[in-house]
Amino acid sequence: MTKAIAFKQTKKGAVGIGTLIIFIAMVLVAAIAAAVLINVSNILQQRAMTTGKESIAQVAGNLVVVGIRGNTNAGLNQITSVNITITAAAGAGRIDLSQLVMKIGNNDNQSTITYIDGAPVAGTSFNISEIRDPTNLFTTATPVIDGSSLVQVNVPILSTIYLPVRTQYHIELVPENGAPAIIDGVTPPAYSSTIQQIYP
Repeated sequence: MTKAIAFKQTKKGAVGIGTLIIFIAMVLVAAIAAAVLINVSNILQQRAMTTGKESIAQVAGNLVVVGIRGNTNAGLNQITSVNITITAAAGAGRIDLSQLVMKIGNNDNQSTITYIDGAPVAGTSFNISEIRDPTNLFTTATPVIDGSSLVQVNVPILSTIYLPVRTQYHIELVPENGAPAIIDGVTPPAYSSTIQQIYP
C-alpha cells in the first residue's frame, strides 16, 4: 500500500520567484540603458567625423591675398579695375576657382560677381590668369590651384564703384570651401601712375 506524501507549505519559494523577477527586470533595464548609450555614442561619433571633415575642408580651402593693384583712368583720379594676386594657404589642398564668388565695393555700392572663362563684364564677372603653376593644374577652363600656384584675378569695376583717392573699399573672396579672404582698406591719397598698388 502506497503511503501518501504530505507537502509542507513554505514561503521560501515565493521569495525566490520575486527575487528572480527583480533580477530579470534589472537585466532588462541594464540592456535598455546599454542600447541607449551605444546609440548615443554612435551618433556622437558620426557628428564628430562630420565636423572633422568640415573643419579640414575649411582649412584646406583657404585663400591668401598676396597683393592688389588698381588700374586708373587717364586722369589718374579713379581706379576702374583691379588685379588681385592670390594663392592657396599653406597646407591647403586643391581649390577650384571656377566656384569662387567675389564681392567688391566702396562705401556706397557693392557688386557680387562670379568667374567667367573669357572677357569679364564689369559688375557681373571676373577672369583669372596664371602667374605661376609648377604643378600644371591651372587652365582657364578649369582654374584649379594649390599652395605652389600664383594667379591673378582680373576684375573690371562698375562705374558706381569707381575708387577715387582716399576711398574705403571692401573686397571679399569666397571660395567653395573655407573661410572668405576679406580685404578692407583705403585707396592712396594720390595716384602717381596708371597702375597703383593698393594692397598691401
